[in-house]
Amino acid sequence: PLGWLKDWNMNTGSQQSMPEALGNPAVLPSLLLPEIQLVTPPGKPQNPRVTDTTRTSVSLAWSPPEDEGGSKVTGYLIEMQKVDQFEWTKCNTTPTKIREYTLTHLPQGAEYRFRVLACNAGGPGEPAEVPGTVKITEMLGKTFQVLAHVEKGLMVRQGGVIRLTIPIKGKPIPVCKWTKEGQDISKRAMIATSETHTELVIKDAEREDSGTYDLVLENKCGKKAITSIFKDSITLEWERPESDGGKEILGYWVEYRQSGESTWKKCNKERIKDRQFTVGGLLEATEYEFRVFAENQTGLSRPRRTAMAVKTKLTCKQKYIVTFKEMQDVTTKLGEAAQLTCQIVGRPLPDIKWYRFGKELVQSRKYKMSSDGRNHTLTVMTDEQEDEGLYTCMATNDVGEIETSGKNSFPASHWQTGVQPSPGQQGPHHT
Repeated sequence: PLGWLKDWNMNTGSQQSMPEALGNPAVLPSLLLPEIQLVTPPGKPQNPRVTDTTRTSVSLAWSPPEDEGGSKVTGYLIEMQKVDQFEWTKCNTTPTKIREYTLTHLPQGAEYRFRVLACNAGGPGEPAEVPGTVKITEMLGKTFQVLAHVEKGLMVRQGGVIRLTIPIKGKPIPVCKWTKEGQDISKRAMIATSETHTELVIKDAEREDSGTYDLVLENKCGKKAITSIFKDSITLEWERPESDGGKEILGYWVEYRQSGESTWKKCNKERIKDRQFTVGGLLEATEYEFRVFAENQTGLSRPRRTAMAVKTKLTCKQKYIVTFKEMQDVTTKLGEAAQLTCQIVGRPLPDIKWYRFGKELVQSRKYKMSSDGRNHTLTVMTDEQEDEGLYTCMATNDVGEIETSGKNSFPASHWQTGVQPSPGQQGPHHT
């Protein structure tokens, strides 16, 4: 049956009959015994879990499957099922390569089940379900106690003013109660509380006003005690989980992020057994959020998150504001983007605002503002002659305010091309 392969030779191209080729081991295996590798779908992803929920979203995470099925895992599919429905719905059509996923625009209060499937060259594997059902609601850290450590002491002259201002943030908004060495001080002190700060003020300070002042914040999620604040560290305390899942609690993991950021970072490199942890190396005058996971032999629990953001203190001696680089004038063609840049730094981080003819500019299609804490840039999409002129950047913090200005001009050639100024607008001039 192989006679039709006469005069075939894979390696040299010389004439050779098939009977001769059958005796050539260098040729025969590649022809008759091609390498075949069987690939099966991967096993279940490990430890699928919920890492966060909000009023309209849920975040999931999981670990790789123990069995890859003979081929590298190329991604993961996520499916969801409403509790009152039978069908599972795909959340992503293209497998995600990272082992976490956030679903958004979900109806508040709805309940879902979720599962994750690992994929390889053999297709999707068996799904691993997230335990229980998930309700779309704000995840609140009701079992945490947050101790934000303030500077060690405040020196006030007799007859001066004692002023203690603490940034706060809670869901729901917490009720603040100040005490001095365990005693109520509402009659002696003026206390004002907003959504973002609580402040205690005592005028005409006397010797009896010296001592330790404590602040307790309370809402329906629990109490948070703030006794002192350091500039670069925050200490967390928490209670044991109400349920250990039938297995001994092996320890805890702590994560943090700056307020407004989406990515959580690990605080501890190794699992800790104590229910207290100090996070160091933080930035001054910066808000942080924290969450804690408990771990047993089965895996990690759902996290408990602090119900409020905590702001580190700023060392008073380090307050300043200074202009490193004044704004320079720029020349831009009409219809192109004009960029005005300056360098202003300060502690606390200054609030940056841009002005034109004394009127504050706001972020829009025409005006784009950006800042990295040092370099501040205004981009103006020029589309009319009125965009020529002086622009001012003003920086403000606790120290005071400073400003720098720069002029945007259109080149003289613009006037020579027949483009006329708008009514009431003068032509080019020198100052």
